[in-house]
Amino acid sequence: MPASTTQEKIIGAALGDQCVISCAGSGKTFTAVRRLLEIRKRLQASQGQVALLSYSNVAVETFRVQYSELTSTAPSLANGVHISTVDSFLTTFIVSPHGSRHMHCGRYPYLVQGHEPFLEGFKLKHGAYPIDIRNLDVSIDKEGGLLYLDRSGYGVAKVVPPNIAEPVINRLGKIGAYTHALARYWAFRILSAETRLAEILAKRFPFMLIDEAQDIGLIHWALSTRMREYGTKLTLIGDPNQAIYEFADADGSVLKNFQSGADAQQFKLDENRRSLASIVHVANSIAGTEGNAIRSDPARKCGAFFVTYRKAELQKAVGAFAALLNSNDYEIAKAAVLCRGKEMVNSVLGSSHKTGQGATDKFARAAIARDRSGDIATSFEFVVDGVIRLLNDTGKLLRSELLGASEIREVRTLRRVLWSFLRSKDKGLPNSTLLAESQWHPNLKSNVDSLLKSIEEKSGLKRSSRWANNLTKAKLENKPLCEFDLLSDDQRIRVCTVHKAKGESIEGVMYLARKADLEQLLAGPTSEDGRIGYVAITRATDLLIVGIPDTTSVATIEALESHGLSRWE
Repeated sequence: MPASTTQEKIIGAALGDQCVISCAGSGKTFTAVRRLLEIRKRLQASQGQVALLSYSNVAVETFRVQYSELTSTAPSLANGVHISTVDSFLTTFIVSPHGSRHMHCGRYPYLVQGHEPFLEGFKLKHGAYPIDIRNLDVSIDKEGGLLYLDRSGYGVAKVVPPNIAEPVINRLGKIGAYTHALARYWAFRILSAETRLAEILAKRFPFMLIDEAQDIGLIHWALSTRMREYGTKLTLIGDPNQAIYEFADADGSVLKNFQSGADAQQFKLDENRRSLASIVHVANSIAGTEGNAIRSDPARKCGAFFVTYRKAELQKAVGAFAALLNSNDYEIAKAAVLCRGKEMVNSVLGSSHKTGQGATDKFARAAIARDRSGDIATSFEFVVDGVIRLLNDTGKLLRSELLGASEIREVRTLRRVLWSFLRSKDKGLPNSTLLAESQWHPNLKSNVDSLLKSIEEKSGLKRSSRWANNLTKAKLENKPLCEFDLLSDDQRIRVCTVHKAKGESIEGVMYLARKADLEQLLAGPTSEDGRIGYVAITRATDLLIVGIPDTTSVATIEALESHGLSRWE
């Protein structure tokens, strides 16, 4: 599809700060990649690079593929650009090369995911319970200084005093380790202390484009502003109505404030290239937006509808949606059921709330991730966590090496052994549909014993003398970890949270909403929950089904109909 008039204006605009407010499905990726190419052409032989950053690995990979296609006939333009996530940019150019000076570690800093056993020794003592270091987040206070937040609970994060947080952060830093949140902490510390480094980065990256700019948090914005002070020109592209990370200080305010700035060129992308007119109409009506649909309706049944479901029969609702898709020429693989939170996802998928404890819990979660949604990457991560708990003296880096791209021979060998264990339901990780206590756990224990023997033979690592105690069946129930009985093979459909589907285009979407979710959706994108509902309905390209409880009031149903949703007949 060729560029629209507005896209052409954005792509060809003067080289300066830009703010692009885009509606859902408006072709942000198309625009951002071509703007990147245009800036690169104008820089010509300049030593400066152009950075295109986003907040998800999926978006980054899409950018890379499209940019590679655009420059396939002009290889010189393939150089001089950097495409990555925002956090990857911070670690690559700030924390990794310069962190050791500020962390006072004698090594190259490395990322920890939060599940490493050695992190048990880095808890913060504040309040009634110690705070896990992985739940410590960092933001900016009103004076522009660092603010430490405990995000271990639900709702509003609790502020942690600097004299409690900083000693633990610094102690972890001395061994060279940092979490995703602490990468932002160290980047902020480094750029605040080294003015010259900020100046160098600005010269190296005179232009920076940030996709999904509604997700910019305060600390990311402080770092971007620091580079901007030394000359970096920013392009922010995003949709404030899709700001669904308010819990992480990303409520769209950065994008809104940048939009109101007098020195940035202002553009609006309001041509929806994703969804059919009936779906765009619902989104416009609920959010007060002005997206313009350009697609024509296909021959099959399509549009925006609602259906009712019984709370105790969520799987039947999903099965009915799958049957509906099959009977109207939609592919199950191109559809999804979206939920507000993980609790409803687990209810739909029949996951047990009890997955054991210790290493057993890790293996149980690995089996669920593999069997329930085919999430092999997450499954492998849990297998690694489970195995490390059963070994002696693995060191602090084994986990990151196994999950990373380490080419050390011993690590590669161990990685292959663990992958083989994960893939086999007979000799490796048992099927999660087995009865957890009486069937799944005995099979797991026997297979893990064989796994540990293989690890000992091939890697030299040794099992802990108490490995069997850490592989206990305590807190397991005698029912399957996952139950798929109500759905046949041709009805099994992807079920995930709205956050997981953000940025995607999905042919058929069922937004399985609770009463509270409906209320927030109908209230518009004035709250985080309202914006989550907006994101859910705007993922659909051809078919949108909003699932509502069968106890929904007549007034709420009338409100849905007033926004353009029809009852599915």
